[in-house]
Amino acid sequence: MDWSKYSSLKSGSKVSFGKEKQVMREAVEGKDAVLYEEGDDMPEGREVGDVKEHAVHGQEKEEREYVALSQKRWDGESGEALDDSKREFSLSDLEREKSRFDDEIARAKAQSDGLKKAIADFKKV
Repeated sequence: MDWSKYSSLKSGSKVSFGKEKQVMREAVEGKDAVLYEEGDDMPEGREVGDVKEHAVHGQEKEEREYVALSQKRWDGESGEALDDSKREFSLSDLEREKSRFDDEIARAKAQSDGLKKAIADFKKV
């Protein structure tokens, strides 16, 4: 993402942050074990009371919620809208990215200040 364009993309409704959900595990309906009963067709070695179908432990649907940056996309040839591009971000991701740019600015400022002194010295010659 070119963060320098974020404000103009946002004002044009081409980019936005929003909450998303992801299914981590689908729900599973539980069921009791089924036992062989009198009159059932039983395999050899099985008898009444043996387990015919094992119990299944029910599980609730598990979802996670996260924040994603959604960005509009279009087909370059036809101009048709495509599915939005979505990328997950956390606050710490954004803060780390900003810190990286702030560090680059500080390094550039130090270089600029050094060149300013070098230019002053050069002009004295």
